[in-house]
Amino acid sequence: MHSPSFQIALRFLLAHKRSLGLSALGVIFGVGSFIAALAQTEGFEIFYINTVLGSEGSVVITDRFQQEHTQIQDANSSKTVMIASEQHRKYYPGISDAYRMIKVLDTYKEVVACSPITEGRAFLRSGFSSEAISLQGIDLDLHLRTTDLGKQVTKGSMDDFRDDQNGACVGASLAERMRLVAGQNIYITGPGNESRRFRIDVIYETGVWDFDIKNVFVHMRTAQSLLQEPYYTSFMLVKLRNPSRAPEMAAEFEDLLSHSSASWQQRQAGNLAIFDALRISAGIVVSMIILLSGFGIFNVLSLSVMQRTKEIAILRSMGYQRTDIAAIFLWQGACVALVGIVFGWGLGALLTYIISIIPVNFRGILRTDYFIVEWSPIHYILAAVLAVLAVFIASYVPARRAAKLEPIETLRGTGQ
Repeated sequence: MHSPSFQIALRFLLAHKRSLGLSALGVIFGVGSFIAALAQTEGFEIFYINTVLGSEGSVVITDRFQQEHTQIQDANSSKTVMIASEQHRKYYPGISDAYRMIKVLDTYKEVVACSPITEGRAFLRSGFSSEAISLQGIDLDLHLRTTDLGKQVTKGSMDDFRDDQNGACVGASLAERMRLVAGQNIYITGPGNESRRFRIDVIYETGVWDFDIKNVFVHMRTAQSLLQEPYYTSFMLVKLRNPSRAPEMAAEFEDLLSHSSASWQQRQAGNLAIFDALRISAGIVVSMIILLSGFGIFNVLSLSVMQRTKEIAILRSMGYQRTDIAAIFLWQGACVALVGIVFGWGLGALLTYIISIIPVNFRGILRTDYFIVEWSPIHYILAAVLAVLAVFIASYVPARRAAKLEPIETLRGTGQ
């Protein structure tokens, strides 16, 4: 930089290097903390969303409903009259022809795969302990294409489950509570009090405690027999290429198939709101550090204006314009902001890495042994924008005050 205003700003800056250094340190710590806080809160949110999509699909299609209108075609005309029904919509549980529906959904380019599931309440017994479970019968090949169950295996083998019609996949949370191991025999009792023996071929872990504690997977035909629901499908999972389009696709599926359809955003609205609140609150708290640093910069630059009124007057008498004087103090703020942002980015990356290797034992909504972080350039950009805004506001008032000083009054001793 060969700008005279910039060179003078550097000289003024060095005269208050201790005070401005402390302010820059506040900006560094604020930027670093802001990045680390967003990385942590967004990391858990993305982990939860990916787990939900990998376990429950982008869209869930459930009960069939009665149309609210009737189509009447005139025999002598090609016109069709739609008559709306004044009755409340009636719902019929389940899906009557799931595989025919899958053929229809496969015509959509946005649809990757579909998985029909037969679900019912049952009891799992091992030894003297018993737990209420959600028994889910799956078509294994379709389910592996639609969900991440194949990647969630922690013990056992999916090949063993494929070849075993009396095999079962048990969640890690349930296995931990009941002290179950792969290869062990268990008994599942259906709604008709019929009890059957199953072998645990797979123990899986999605990362969501509530899912892993209740869902036990068996083969579709086996579940339909035990639940006394032959050829019945409770609901169907749909995997989309772009999960963000789930709401509009769910609405389209509902109109087309006359079955209730819910996107993952709709089903998880409550939990997503919690993550949004945590991210906003964390951002507000750490942003206060940057704002407090801005007050420090404001005080230092205001003091600099008061101490250098004669130098400012001399510069004005030499031909410097008001904008040149203001630029001197704005350049000082810019230098502090630049140092704070660059070193703050480094501190943020370091803090994010340290957080990611801290061992924990979360067994609540999520199951994880380490803090989950999200490395995103957006966090660094947001931190930089916040720092620039805070420092600019803190520098603008002193710069504006310096630009308003009148050189003649100052040299006569009447200026501030």
